[in-house]
Amino acid sequence: MSSIQSVTFAERQTIARPNSFEIDLDAVVHNIRALRHRVGRDVLLFAALKANAYGFGVIPVARAALAAGADALAMVDVSDAINLRQLGIDVPILLYGGIPADRELVEALEAHDLMPTLLDLEDARTYSRHATGRLPVFLKFDVGLERMGMAPEDVPAIAAALSGLPKLKLHGAYTHLHVPPNADPLATDAYMRRQFRRFSTALEALKRCGHDPRITMAASSAVLMQTNDMNLNAVDPGHLLFGMYPAGPRATPLDLRAAFHALKSELIQVKTLSRPESLEMAPFPVRDGMRIGVLPLGIADGMSQLHCGQVLIRGRRVPVLGVSLEHTRVDLTEVEAGRGDEVVVIGRQGDEEIRPDEVLTHLGQHVPSALPLAVHQGVPRRYLGGVS
Repeated sequence: MSSIQSVTFAERQTIARPNSFEIDLDAVVHNIRALRHRVGRDVLLFAALKANAYGFGVIPVARAALAAGADALAMVDVSDAINLRQLGIDVPILLYGGIPADRELVEALEAHDLMPTLLDLEDARTYSRHATGRLPVFLKFDVGLERMGMAPEDVPAIAAALSGLPKLKLHGAYTHLHVPPNADPLATDAYMRRQFRRFSTALEALKRCGHDPRITMAASSAVLMQTNDMNLNAVDPGHLLFGMYPAGPRATPLDLRAAFHALKSELIQVKTLSRPESLEMAPFPVRDGMRIGVLPLGIADGMSQLHCGQVLIRGRRVPVLGVSLEHTRVDLTEVEAGRGDEVVVIGRQGDEEIRPDEVLTHLGQHVPSALPLAVHQGVPRRYLGGVS
C-alpha cells in the first residue's frame, strides 16, 4: 500500500510554476526620496499603500518606503495595518474609508494604534459608542470626486457632533481631489483649484467651530504631478511611489523610476503542429510547419490583462496566440526556442523591452496600477534591492 507524504510550504514553493513578478524596491526608495525633495521636510509624507500596495506587496514596500524617509502610512485593509504593527512598524497609520464601523473594528483600532476615517455623522457616533479611550480620527471631505466623505456644507453638524463625543479626537482632515484623465490642462487646473477652495473652506469652518485638525491633506499623486500649491502640511501619494503616473496633466517633472521590473515565465513545451484537417476549426490560424510554445501563465494569473499581444523570447518579440485558464500559447515559428527558455511578458530581455505603458495602450487602459493589480497573488513576488 503506497503512502502519501506531506509536503511542507517551503517545498511547495520550490516546486511552483516558473512564474515571477519582479519588483524593484530600489525604485521605491528612489521615488520616496524624489517626492521628499519635491514636498520638503516640513510636509508629512504618507505612503498610500492601498490594495496590498497596489499589488506590489504591502510589507516589503512599507519597509522600503519608511527606510527611504516616508513619515507615515495609509491604507484601507485593517488586516494589512495589523500585520505591519505585529512586525514592529510603529509609524502613524491612517485607515482610509472602506470598512464598516463596528465594535470589532474599534477594538482592533485601539489595540493596534490605528487612525480611522470618519465619512459621516453615523461613523462618528459608532466609533464613539464603542471606543474605550480617546480615539484619534480623520475627517474625509468629498469636494468633487463624488465618492466617499462628507460635504463641506456638513461642517456645522459634524463639528457639533464631535464636541459632544469626547471619546473622539480629531487628528486630521483630508480630501481626494478629482483629476480628470483626458481634460484640457488649463481647465483641469481651474477645476482642481475650485475643489481645493471648497476643502479650504471646510477647514476654516472647522476651526471656527473649535476644531483644528493637526494634519490636513489634499495632494495625492495626480495633484503632485501638477502643483506644489496644495500640499498643506501632509501629502499621500500612491501611484508615484511606484513610478506610475496617473492619467492627467503633468505640469511639474518628477524623476521617478518604475517599480514594475518584470513579469516572467518560461516555456514548458515547444512543438511543431501537425493538423491535416479541420483547419477552420482550429483555436487560432494554423500554418504548415508552425511551431508553438506553451508557458504556464494564464487567465487565473491575470495574463489576459497583462500582455501587449507579444512576449519576448530569446530577445525577440513573438505573437501571443491565445490565453487559457492556466497557460498561454505563443508563435515560435520565427524563433529557435526550447523548453525552459525564459519568457518576458513585461520587462527587458536582451536589446528588446516591453514596457508597462505599451501594455496599457494595447489594453486601452489608462489606470497604470491596473497592471500590478492584475498580477494574481498566486504569482510569486521577487524583490530586488531596497534599503536594509
